[in-house]
Amino acid sequence: MLTRKGAAILTGIVVGASAALGSVAFAYSEPTDAPADYYNGTEGLTGDELKSVLHDIIDDHNALTYSQVKTAIADTDADPNNSGNIILMYSGVSEPYSSGSWNREHTWAKSHGDFGTAVGPGTDLHHLRPTLIDVNSRRSNLDFDNGGQEVPNAPGNYYDGDSFEPRDAVKGDVARMLFYMAVRWEGDDSFADLELNEQVNNGKAPYHGKLSVLMEWSQQDPPDAFEKNRNDVIFDYQNNRNPFIDHPEWVNAIWGDGENPDPGPDPDPDPDPDPDPTDPPATCDATSSGPVTLKDNGITTTDIAISGCDTDSLANSSIAVDITHPDQGELSIYLYAPDGSYYVLKRNGGSGADLTETYSVDLSGETANGTWTLSVKDYASGNTGTINEWAVSLS
Repeated sequence: MLTRKGAAILTGIVVGASAALGSVAFAYSEPTDAPADYYNGTEGLTGDELKSVLHDIIDDHNALTYSQVKTAIADTDADPNNSGNIILMYSGVSEPYSSGSWNREHTWAKSHGDFGTAVGPGTDLHHLRPTLIDVNSRRSNLDFDNGGQEVPNAPGNYYDGDSFEPRDAVKGDVARMLFYMAVRWEGDDSFADLELNEQVNNGKAPYHGKLSVLMEWSQQDPPDAFEKNRNDVIFDYQNNRNPFIDHPEWVNAIWGDGENPDPGPDPDPDPDPDPDPTDPPATCDATSSGPVTLKDNGITTTDIAISGCDTDSLANSSIAVDITHPDQGELSIYLYAPDGSYYVLKRNGGSGADLTETYSVDLSGETANGTWTLSVKDYASGNTGTINEWAVSLS
């Protein structure tokens, strides 16, 4: 049995299909821009002046109750490829809205300012996201920083005693939600003035960190279509937007040196493209080079880069894996797509002396070109093994 972004699949049939949700509506559309005059008055501003003007623009939004937030999440975090499902933020799993396995995560931990679930910062959709219940508990009220051990049930996320690191595909999302909160909640609504700082272990103080790391994450992971669509949907609910999704450059304009990061010169276009290329078509198949030793009781990753693949559909793709692993423990095997989403090929199962399997995977909606990663977690101590090779076939 395979898992496509967490939705169980067996021979192409979804297991555990979602139940009817009554009046709950699911929406997903191509992202749009903010209204033309929405950010009037921000031209040329930086630092505290820009922060103050943005606060006035996004202040006084239509506040929801905590129960209304849960209903709204059906729209804000809807899976565009699976009606009735939502995408859980930290794990990347597509989960039926009605499953009961998720809850509402306050990305700005509600204890940081002690606002709880009161109407206001405690119910602001811009930072409330669905997550697996146990992953939400693991994150708790930790500040954000790099490092730690991997979070169970959420590969690619890490935590330690004072911080939490989300998976790469949502690092920027997390950062921009916190930037929004620090601008929206300035202490003029009977709540604490929320601010970002360079610390972890902020506890109940109305601060969240770590600012420099959040700035790096925002630049490394720019807004994607899902995040932009979410901003549009929340605009319909709350009548305010996250400015840092519409204008990521404002992060540096407020908290950095006031200058927008230089993206570098645009590449020169091909002055004389060949109308009849004779090169052989790029392959959508690739095999890893050389064996990789499994880490003892740890996680091993190995990459395959694909470029030039122009297939229209990845619904009938397959992953071939050849692993030597003495029968002294279990293995979990994950496939990571170029955008950071993952697919469970094998979860916590006895491996046997040799593991030679080909897994059929529906990769519809993924981009073929980029770096595909095989992640193998070994649960045995004192006996590792080898990833002899693995192969990707996209079709």
